[in-house]
Amino acid sequence: MMRRCRAVLLGLILFGSTVPLAGHHSVTAYYDTSRQLTLQGPIVSVEWTNPHAFVNIDVRDEHGGTTKWAIETDSPNVLSRAGWTRSTLHFGDQVTATGYPSKKGTAALRLVTLSLADGRKLKG
Repeated sequence: MMRRCRAVLLGLILFGSTVPLAGHHSVTAYYDTSRQLTLQGPIVSVEWTNPHAFVNIDVRDEHGGTTKWAIETDSPNVLSRAGWTRSTLHFGDQVTATGYPSKKGTAALRLVTLSLADGRKLKG
């Protein structure tokens, strides 16, 4: 009986430790990694949140209209280890973002590189 209880307990522990792994998604699930877009515009907001931070920029089209693009980056932890801080990006900063577009056709991009007006490049 004790052996069976240990086996069941071990099975529950092993199963429970794999459940969080199933929740993580890959970039290719949401973004088209076969092509890249480059966008330019001012920062309208930065969301320093888990599991991924977002930089939102206004991008003007050829007709003079503006579209707010959500640019998904890595987690704040990964960004801070790469040198980003909450004060790296500011409202109104002109940036150039290169990344993978959304597969759904929405105004969303998975960041590869963010270039600041002063020439600094941030990977994300």
